[in-house]
Amino acid sequence: MWSGRLKLTVLSEDRLQMKWKETEGNINGYKVRVKPMAGDSEQEVMLKTKTPKATVAGLSPTKEYTLQVYVLNGSQEALFAKRKFVIEELKNASQTRNNRRSSGTMLADGPICHPDKALYFTFVSYLKTQAFFPPFCSFQYQTLSPSGSQFQCDTSAMTDIILLVDGSWSIGRNNFKLIKEFLSTLISPFNIGQDKIRVGLSQYSSDPRTEWDLNTYTTRDEVLEAMRNLRLQAGKLFSQEHTILLCSSPGLALTHVLEQNLKPESGARLEAEKLVILLTDGKSQDDANLVAQTLKNLGIEIFAIGVKNADEAELKQVASEPLELTVYNVLDFPLLSSLVGRLTQVLCTRIKGKRNSENTGEVKPTLCGPTDLKISAVTSKSMHLTWNPPLRPPKKYRIVYYPSRGGIHKEVILDGAISSLQLANLTSHTEYLVSVFAIYDTVVGDGLRGVTSTCRSILPHSSSSDSLCAAISIFGRCSELGWTRPQGTLSNLLICFEQGIGPETFRGPFSPVSFCRGGCCKARTPLGPPRYLSFSEISHASVRVSWEAASQTVKAHRVTYVSSRGSNTGEVEVPGTASSAVLRPLSSFTQYFISVRSTYDEGDSSPITGNVTTLKVPPPRALKVTELSGNNLQLQWEAVAASDVVVYQIRWSTLSGEKSQELSVAGNVATTVLPSLQKNTDYKISMWAYYKDGARSDTVSVQHRTNSRSPPTNLFINSETPTSLQIHWKPPDGRIQHYKITYSPVSDNSVMASGKSSSVTLQSLLPDRAYKVTVSAVHNTGESESMSTTGRTGIDMMEAFGLVEKEYASIKGVAMEPFIFSGSRTYTLFKDTQLTQRTSDVHLFAIPPEHTISILLRLLPETSKEPFAVWQITDEDFQPLLGVILDSSKKSLTYFNHDYKADLQEVSFDQQEVKKIFYGSFHKVHVAVSHFKIKLYLDCKKIAEKPINTIGSISTAGFIMLGKVTRTRGPRSGSASFQLQSLRIVCNSLGAEEDRCCDLPALRDEETCPTLAPACTCTSGLPGLPGPPGPPVSLSSHVFLEMSILYTLALFYAVRTP
Repeated sequence: MWSGRLKLTVLSEDRLQMKWKETEGNINGYKVRVKPMAGDSEQEVMLKTKTPKATVAGLSPTKEYTLQVYVLNGSQEALFAKRKFVIEELKNASQTRNNRRSSGTMLADGPICHPDKALYFTFVSYLKTQAFFPPFCSFQYQTLSPSGSQFQCDTSAMTDIILLVDGSWSIGRNNFKLIKEFLSTLISPFNIGQDKIRVGLSQYSSDPRTEWDLNTYTTRDEVLEAMRNLRLQAGKLFSQEHTILLCSSPGLALTHVLEQNLKPESGARLEAEKLVILLTDGKSQDDANLVAQTLKNLGIEIFAIGVKNADEAELKQVASEPLELTVYNVLDFPLLSSLVGRLTQVLCTRIKGKRNSENTGEVKPTLCGPTDLKISAVTSKSMHLTWNPPLRPPKKYRIVYYPSRGGIHKEVILDGAISSLQLANLTSHTEYLVSVFAIYDTVVGDGLRGVTSTCRSILPHSSSSDSLCAAISIFGRCSELGWTRPQGTLSNLLICFEQGIGPETFRGPFSPVSFCRGGCCKARTPLGPPRYLSFSEISHASVRVSWEAASQTVKAHRVTYVSSRGSNTGEVEVPGTASSAVLRPLSSFTQYFISVRSTYDEGDSSPITGNVTTLKVPPPRALKVTELSGNNLQLQWEAVAASDVVVYQIRWSTLSGEKSQELSVAGNVATTVLPSLQKNTDYKISMWAYYKDGARSDTVSVQHRTNSRSPPTNLFINSETPTSLQIHWKPPDGRIQHYKITYSPVSDNSVMASGKSSSVTLQSLLPDRAYKVTVSAVHNTGESESMSTTGRTGIDMMEAFGLVEKEYASIKGVAMEPFIFSGSRTYTLFKDTQLTQRTSDVHLFAIPPEHTISILLRLLPETSKEPFAVWQITDEDFQPLLGVILDSSKKSLTYFNHDYKADLQEVSFDQQEVKKIFYGSFHKVHVAVSHFKIKLYLDCKKIAEKPINTIGSISTAGFIMLGKVTRTRGPRSGSASFQLQSLRIVCNSLGAEEDRCCDLPALRDEETCPTLAPACTCTSGLPGLPGPPGPPVSLSSHVFLEMSILYTLALFYAVRTP
């Protein structure tokens, strides 16, 4: 409706679309102002575009408004058009015009085959009977040329594109604007039209929603305008403890595409290629793989676009092959624009498919379709179609029919070998448009269209006599005579015609006419309908319909059904020998009206009808609760027999009435974990199911009281020795009977520890072995879950070199001192003692990159002033690889190894505290080496820390030596004299921090250090008998005893010596 320069279109009760003729010259845009005459506040829309179109919502249908359109040019604005309107008046005027058009003449064109454009069919004349045309087909070829500076996809191939947009709250309104800009730019290059490319859009979060169908908009400008007006849907919020879950369910959304967006009534065309473009920003809350595979199996191509938090693995599972063309992922929403260039090119190429080759300009012509469409045997409810097949037989035929004045489009798919079809269940006295398309493997042939009207149904009153008579007026070209069947058996009917209506016009649901004489024809009675309709196997989604055939001559049975709300309809055809059919899928707890007709060679019988109500959807069953560690519960259930559960909803709360929590679980899952529950608390756990048809099952519940069977936590190992490991843990809440400790690998040994303890020492272990240790707490209610960790015993070099009480005597140049402290002996290594072992004989494993060398030693007055290696590893040529060197002349300690580049590196320490080592007292030295630094500890006190490169691989093919002077090499090289009490290698860099120096008298803490083993054991408190007299004491013995006492004192005051 143009008024001056404005055209107004009513979109709904409160929405109005306005268009105007575009102005000439350069402008900045338009400003649209809608002003009510009285009452409502003023609405104003600012447009920064040259598109001469706008939509305003929220208007009152009965109020008068003034519409003003201004042209913007810089800071100036000028009134371009003005008009007053009332939405209700505009709506009535539009309806009047439509009624006029409907009563006028309808014209169209003849069929034309075009390689890349939609098929156009027109009719030379409009007939009340039927329309069919002689075969006419011409092929038009065109060469596709490259696009210009702005890419345009030069194809009009029939394609249905569904945009599936994530509308959850996690996106946010600002980012949603970027999504709309991205989608607008993406679809702009394509030729959108009713018979070309169609675009529909659905938005999803927790529930999918169709924003517009494929047949809602017929131009590119209309689609872009709808995109600009799109609003963020946002999803339901589920509270799970203190976390807000923003549910994004692409699986449910793809199901919505399959069941709603791609239906014929939503604008989907069977002959059109179909693309789904899915855009999401997060990990899905349901399983989209199954429905995605279903879509792909149907030949529907899926493109998956992820933004920000999207799971790329899920995108690849959903998308079609090849993934390099169908999967896209960007780090944030502003980067979506970077995808447009490539994605539009890919979409364009996929739409063109195999029709064109853009490089060579080769075009394959579209195949012609059927010809000579004939419509016959028209009644008030049915008509019969026949046609001539094309020269090349098609794979399938697609027949589409619908009332010309508007109504539901219905379609039938036939095998390519069939060239006729009976259309039934039509509306009487209604004009129908019929189209027949030939479908090949990759293309759709020309269509053939016809138009005709069903007969008017006339039902005269019945008569008690044996003859029925009615004066019938003929409407249009046919009428139908009906009557109520009289009682008794009828074998034949005699039908007479008057006023020049001959028997050649007679047709009806009878067998062929027996004879005709004058104006009368004799025919047999109507065909028998099925009998004894019944229903069984009723569920929430299906029902079995049973009947008994009236005759053995029945060729087929057609079962139709429609829900009481009219939203679910369908038809099933079974052979004439069948006596039942299963109808599915149906909506739950819904009444359905069922009719069954029998098909004979002569036609269809009248139907037998009935109604049935489906059951409510079943709830999940057999809920089972199992306690897990960490205050968690595992909930299990038996899945319902149906496979159409979309999601399970679970809610739990304490019986004391605290705030409940909820969790959504995919419909193909039968177990989940309820996290972070309180111990010793009564809970009510409820559960229900949502189905594909939107139905919700009844709620099932179970009560459970949680128990306190928590495991110990913070499990760790320290104080590693060659034969022991100390295990520590944090006790759990509750009363503990005892702890169970299991360790391996030698064997699965177990020990028990008191319920009040928090540590235990594992004894009698093998040196240099990795042990897996597990600890569990035994409560009054049972044993908790076990916690585990791994530790390694240290390497005891004293034992490896035979420096133990039972073996030292066999080693030349070694003496054992008589005093004992902390259960350990002290051994003196004299000058030039040869203590060498093969590395492979000592180490079960190679020296790890992180390790600690622990040495308790004393330098003697006669110790060499030359540098010597207390302990070192060499290669087979006795070249040093790793070790610790003491230099009496410099009063320094040096650690050396070969780094990961095989270069020798040395780190020296000469601090004042280091000089204590050289003053003749016992000292404990720790050299702790990690990947990037080395630390020196003296008497369990950190002295210094320095950087170091990561150690390289140390060969086990060489030797380990003690006390070797650094200037000499070889198996018989010189060695220094010193005393050694312990020498261990610990396979971590924390050995020094865990050592409490309990083997140094001056640093021993009796409260924290292990109890010293007694030197002897007495059987009673009474003194025993005196022993035999000993030999006379010589002067040398006195001297030795005095030296031993002084030595013990020196050991006790070791760390106090300046």
